[in-house]
Amino acid sequence: MPIGQWRQQLRILVALEKLSDGLSVTETCFAVGYNSVSAFIRAFKRIVGVTPLEYAKNL
Repeated sequence: MPIGQWRQQLRILVALEKLSDGLSVTETCFAVGYNSVSAFIRAFKRIVGVTPLEYAKNL
């Protein structure tokens, strides 16, 4: 796995934890190092299969 892909996977893994702890999508986005909420949502959905908001609502 290339380093960029590994780093993105790690960011999403940390995002899952932060969303589970109750952080908002925007707070989570910036906490895991994304500069754009829309880029974070696209990456999250591609990897997890649902948007961060959908994920948080189903906890």
